[in-house]
Amino acid sequence: MGIPRTTQDIMATQVLTCTEQDTLATAHKLMRDHHIRHMPVVDSQSGEFLGLVTQKEVLRQAFTIAGTQGLAALEHAEARIPITQVMSRDAETVQPQLPLLTAGQYFLESKHGCLPVVVDGKLVGIVTSADFVKLSVKLLELTAAQSAQK
Repeated sequence: MGIPRTTQDIMATQVLTCTEQDTLATAHKLMRDHHIRHMPVVDSQSGEFLGLVTQKEVLRQAFTIAGTQGLAALEHAEARIPITQVMSRDAETVQPQLPLLTAGQYFLESKHGCLPVVVDGKLVGIVTSADFVKLSVKLLELTAAQSAQK
């Protein structure tokens, strides 16, 4: 395997998603159960990428509900909030061919944690800041191994 150069080279392709028919409770449970911080929302019929729900927004909603309705009402209240009400519709997306240098600069400048990878309107993967940490570790290991051989 060569050195990764594009988002396609490091993106996750098995991405958990919600649809426009889901609720905040669905996203919250999936994110909690699978230890993920970003949940793409796709159209249930076409598979088209619609938006993104972040852990930050889920927590903001939970604190608001708990503060106004009490902690006991949290689960019931989340089940009544459509995911479309809390998702970001203007999430930045990228193509699989985007150079990793450009994607990395985006993460540094924007402080966002993920980039959905979209082709013809459909979600094909996701690149997260954690993917860049993994890439950095692999490259550092490769550099260390090469240095040890000299």
